Amino acid sequence: MIATISVAQIKETEYVLENPRDYNKDPARTATFLELGGNGSLYSINFDHIFLYREMLKVSGRVGFAVYPNGYHLEQAYVLENNYILFSNPHHLELGPGVTLQRKFQTSCRDSTQDIWESLWYGMLRVGYRYQRQEDGLFFRIGLLGIPYKKDDCGTQIPPKNKFWLGVSIGISY
Repeated sequence: MIATISVAQIKETEYVLENPRDYNKDPARTATFLELGGNGSLYSINFDHIFLYREMLKVSGRVGFAVYPNGYHLEQAYVLENNYILFSNPHHLELGPGVTLQRKFQTSCRDSTQDIWESLWYGMLRVGYRYQRQEDGLFFRIGLLGIPYKKDDCGTQIPPKNKFWLGVSIGISY
């Protein structure tokens, strides 16, 4: 019986890790969040990105989407917003205009005996608090929205039922 002994040399491997992200040079600019109330009425799922990032001023754009059941129909809402974010990290004052485009199944503005899909749009102004650190992590905001007008498919300006709405958002920034 022949016994063979194998000896293997284990080579130490060096692992090179990427340098950690420098949040002073590359801050967290993007957020994904759920908003209750606010622009989307009941709720909306949103994406927000800061395009201009300065110590005391940031400018962001937001898009959002929501679906609401109405009987057998699914109504949709699309949110667009531009915000000016003031003061240094992580506590900010947030101001900005926005618009909500909504597809609703309701009584026709031309014929009250007929229900149809109608497009509505709401203009609004936001004033609120925003918590967003320079690093990745928790994103939170609360805002009061003034709704100066809304228009239906007939082009009629409708006075809104509630001239002010409250919106609370929570999500992550990265």
